[in-house]
Amino acid sequence: MFPPPANGPERGIGTDMAVLDSAYFLSQVILSVLMGGIVHITGTVVSYMVTAGAFGLLACFFIQHIVTCQEEMY
Repeated sequence: MFPPPANGPERGIGTDMAVLDSAYFLSQVILSVLMGGIVHITGTVVSYMVTAGAFGLLACFFIQHIVTCQEEMY
């Protein structure tokens, strides 16, 4: 992947796991807040499935833009 920074310590697996865990927790909080409001406004749980499908399609679009090596950045 990317080389470690020259002026700082090397990032370890613990840092990566902490970032992923925090992102997962934040996504669950945001999902609960948004979906609770959407279900309350529409009055039906079908809106939960429609929203989940829409965000799934959005995720399929954005997954094409993931950078896995430095050459892909240009």
